[in-house]
Formats: sequence, structure tokens, C-alpha cells
Amino acid sequence: MKPISSYWVEKTWRKMSAMSPNKAISLGQQLENKQPYAMTYLLAYGERENMNQDEKELLLYLGMVVWQMMLTGNHNLPTVSIDQIEQMEEKNLTMIDYLSAESENNFQEAILAIFDNYNQPEVLRYVVEALEEEDDDECDIRDEMKGAFFLPLKTIIDCFDQ
Repeated sequence: MKPISSYWVEKTWRKMSAMSPNKAISLGQQLENKQPYAMTYLLAYGERENMNQDEKELLLYLGMVVWQMMLTGNHNLPTVSIDQIEQMEEKNLTMIDYLSAESENNFQEAILAIFDNYNQPEVLRYVVEALEEEDDDECDIRDEMKGAFFLPLKTIIDCFDQ
């Protein structure tokens, strides 16, 4: 798939942030119908990591935003399979293990290399920035959980980017 431009990432994010709660529920149902394994993965991941309700909702919301962003690049995204999700998650876990073994200086260089060599850098940048900015007093998003969002969201991006 061609990389999604920053223009489409920004436009999609704005559209999603202005969405009414009823429209968001409808979009969640569309995600469940069109990408059932992606939806199940995000829901199961939130349970697996003992996320609270606000964190689970944020993970699902960000997953829906990523899905909408990826649709701008391919209006007929193929349905991802559970096997694809498991393979991509394993690949990303290996990458995270490698990065966590790096020293602080090399870690930052490795992160920059991921962005430089990643096919969807703008979508991934959105995920990272959304997690950094998530500081809503009305939501209970624990700082220590923000890092846990990266793996499932990158995994979903990678699956959609096939």
C-alpha cells in the first residue's frame, strides 16, 4: 500500500475527533463487521493487559482512527486474519525486545530508523503523538499504560498495510 500522507492522516483525525458518540458507535459496528479479527484483537488486548475501561475505550478508538486512516490509502482493505495479527504481533514483540536491549542513545536512533524505514510513518506518528497528548482529566489513562498501546496499534497498522 502507498504511504498515507500527513494530509489524510490529519483530515481523518479531525473527522474522527468531531464525530458524535452515535456515529462512533456506528463506526465501531462497521469495524466489527468489516474487520472482525482486528476488533477482537484490540478488545482482547485491553483485557490481556488489564486496562481499565477508559484505556480500553481509548485503544478501541485509536484502532478505529487507524482503520479509517488506512482506508484512505485502500478503500477495499482486505480483512485481516488472526494468523496475520499473530505474525505481526510476534514480529513487533521481537522488535520491542531488540529496542529495549539497546542503550538510551541507540534506542533513540533505532526509533528514528523505524520511522525512516516504515511504510506508514505518518499513521504511526499519529499514534505516538495521540498517546503523548492523551492527558484528559475526564479520562483515567494511566501513564504507565500508554506504552502498552503501541504494540497493538502498530500491529494493526502493519496488518492493514499488506
